[in-house]
Amino acid sequence: MKKEFQVNPQKCKRSGICAMSCPGKLISINEKDKLPYWIEGAEKQCIHCNRCVTSCPNLAITIKKIKEEDDDDEIRNNLFKIDAQKCKHDGICAAVCPLKLITFNKKNKLPAPIDKAEKQCIHCGHCITVCPSGAFTLKTIKPGKLRVDLDGSLYYGPVSQQTMKPEDCEQVNAKLLPSTEQVRQFLTTRRSIRAYQSRPVDRETLSGIIDTACYAPTARNLQPVNWLVIENAGKVSLLSGLAIEWMRHVINDEPELAKSMNMKRLVDDWDKGIDRICHGAPHVIIAHAEEDLTSSQTSCTIALTYLELAAFAAGLGACWAGFFNAAANFYPPMKDALSLPDGHQCFGAIMVGYPRYQYHRIPLRKKAVVTWS
Repeated sequence: MKKEFQVNPQKCKRSGICAMSCPGKLISINEKDKLPYWIEGAEKQCIHCNRCVTSCPNLAITIKKIKEEDDDDEIRNNLFKIDAQKCKHDGICAAVCPLKLITFNKKNKLPAPIDKAEKQCIHCGHCITVCPSGAFTLKTIKPGKLRVDLDGSLYYGPVSQQTMKPEDCEQVNAKLLPSTEQVRQFLTTRRSIRAYQSRPVDRETLSGIIDTACYAPTARNLQPVNWLVIENAGKVSLLSGLAIEWMRHVINDEPELAKSMNMKRLVDDWDKGIDRICHGAPHVIIAHAEEDLTSSQTSCTIALTYLELAAFAAGLGACWAGFFNAAANFYPPMKDALSLPDGHQCFGAIMVGYPRYQYHRIPLRKKAVVTWS
């Protein structure tokens, strides 16, 4: 469907409001008649947000849609593209869409987005990855956010575009999926490792387990998790020392709290050369995110859980660094040393390295307490 920018010269007051309101900056002003017009290539870039139309106080602008011959073969919109030759009209894409943004064109029966779907899409990719014929391409185009310039004037930020094609997505290999017994063995043999070899883990391996952790679920697919890798063992030790400094302050200022957390023994062991903060791990991986985002804590916790399991699968040992994380949030010198971005908070840390010992048995655990209703 081709779009055409039309201006009624009798109604237009030459105010330029339409050009200022366009988030993609696709409108210019003719020097002769002062009428607005689309710049070259605007027809393909327009996201049809209608801000130019609605901002015009005189209703002088119209965006007209013109049907083209190939419209029935390839359906485009501001959210996705459907290959009509590949689409099997099975409706699976609509069935799995978490926000129910997909409906069907009454004429050609092809998937189509509901009204304003591009503003609600979370770009999870379910529609693409579930389509057995690869007919679906997600192309989310969103207008820029309204911002305030230094001089106080309002302007729209850049248009954002996310594209996900079926050929860009890795195919599921059913042969690599573990059996129920293998999954149970994997999860029950994982241990929290507190004794490490001194040799470092190469960056490629660390990057690999972080990449796997990026597939952890997040609320509305916001994917807010950021990672900080303390790669140098010397810096890990330095940060462990800052955590001990924090404990010394807690012991003096809040003795009951320190007693409940057995901090004195941890500090005494540190003074004897025993690190019980990071246990001599060569690396620490921190998950941080915006502190004001409601889902940050949950998202980081789930991502770190994925990270720990990915580390075990890669032959590494890992353990949650609880005291490290506490110091990262309550001790200013520790915060300064980490230098997280403004507005970000440490929501968890995991020590990582090669385990010094191997485990040979699975320990007992409490039976699950379950209420069936």
